[in-house]
Amino acid sequence: MKTLENLDQNKIYVLGVSGGPDSMALMEMCRLQNLTFVVAHMNYQKRDSALRDENIVRDYCRTYDIPCFVEKQKKECVGNFQAFAREERYAFYKQLMDQYHGEAVVLAHHLDDHLETYMMQKQRNSHGEYYGIKEDTYLYGCRIIRPLMHYTKQDLLAYCIEHHVSYGFDESNFSNDYTRNRIRHTYIDHMTRNEKEQLAKEIQLKNEQLESCMKKVSSFLNTWEEDVETLQKQDKNMMQRILRTWIYQKIHIHISEKLCTELSLMLENKNNWVKNITSEYGIYKEYGRMFVGKLENMSYCYQYDSIQWEETPYFKITKEGKSVEALTLQPNDFPITIRNVRKGDVIQLRFGKKKIHRWFIDRKIPSWERKIWPVVENAIGDIVLVPQIGCDISHFSNNPNIFVVK
Repeated sequence: MKTLENLDQNKIYVLGVSGGPDSMALMEMCRLQNLTFVVAHMNYQKRDSALRDENIVRDYCRTYDIPCFVEKQKKECVGNFQAFAREERYAFYKQLMDQYHGEAVVLAHHLDDHLETYMMQKQRNSHGEYYGIKEDTYLYGCRIIRPLMHYTKQDLLAYCIEHHVSYGFDESNFSNDYTRNRIRHTYIDHMTRNEKEQLAKEIQLKNEQLESCMKKVSSFLNTWEEDVETLQKQDKNMMQRILRTWIYQKIHIHISEKLCTELSLMLENKNNWVKNITSEYGIYKEYGRMFVGKLENMSYCYQYDSIQWEETPYFKITKEGKSVEALTLQPNDFPITIRNVRKGDVIQLRFGKKKIHRWFIDRKIPSWERKIWPVVENAIGDIVLVPQIGCDISHFSNNPNIFVVK
C-alpha cells in the first residue's frame, strides 16, 4: 500500500490541492512528514465558493512558506466539462513537474473515491485495465501517487478537525447532477467501514484476476500478426479484451462495450469492411487482416539533395537491404523525392511498365497499407524504386548505393 512514509524526503513533489478536506489533510500530512513539495491549485471560477477555496489554500501555504501556484481557468469548455477540467488540471501539474523536476504528482484520492469509481465502472459495464483507482500510475505524462487510499472521506474530515486545518466544501458535490455524486449519496455514504473494506477486497481480487488476463492479452499481442483467423480462435471474452487493448495501444482510445461486441460480430463477415470508431479513426478488415488508424487519406513527401541515412514513420534509408529495396543513384537523379504512392503511378521494369496499384491488387495489399507505401521519384519525376517491387531498369546495378525499406 502506498503511504506517505514511502515518499522520499529528498525528492520534490507536486501536490494537487483543491481546498477541500481531503486535499487539505494531505497537505498537512505531507508538511508534518517533512516532505518537499509545491502546491498546485486550479480555480475553474465556476461556483461562488471557488475564491474562498483558493484563499484557504493560499493562506495555508503562506503560513508555512510553501510554494503555491494558482491557475485561474479562463478557457472556454468544449464538450464534457469534467473531461475538460481534468485535462487542464493535469496539464497544469505537468508544467510544475517539469519546472521543479518533480518526482510525482501527489493526490488525495481515498477509499471512498476508489469504491465510487468501481461502482461507476460496473454501472457502465466498462472494461478498463484496472478496477477502481490505482495508487501509483502514469497519466498525461505524469507519475501519479495516491497515498491516502486506506483512509475514508470521514477519516480525512476528522483529521482536519483534529489538526485545526481549514477547508471548504464544494457545494456541487451535494447535488445529484453527476453519476459519481449519485453513487456516493445512494450507496457509499450508507456503508459501514467494514462494508467498505470488504468491497475493497472484492476489487483487489478482481484486479488480480484482470492482471492475469492482461498478461495473456499482452502475450497474444506480442506475436499476433493482426490476422482475423488467429483472433477468432480465442473465446468471446478474450477476443473482446484483445480488441479493446489492441485499439487502445494503437490510437489511445477506449472503445465501448457495445462497439466491441459489434466488432467481434463483424469479424465473422468474410467481406472487407471499415467501421468508424470516432469521426477521425476507423478499424479496417481486408484480406483477412486488420488495421486501425485515421480515416482520411494520409500523405507525406520527403526531399533529399544527396544520399542520407534516415528513418521516418513510413520508410528508412539504409546501407543494406533486400534486392527489391536496392537502388543505384547518380548525381543527376537529385534531388530525389520519397513520397506515398499516388493514383496512376507506374514504374518501368525489365518486362515493361507496371501500374503500382495493379501490383497492390495482385498481392492483396490492404488499402491502409497502400495509402502509405513509399515510392522514390528522381529529379525529372520518374519513379525509380518501389520497395518490394524493385527499381526501374535504368537504376539497377550489382552495386547499389542506397536501400529504401518500407
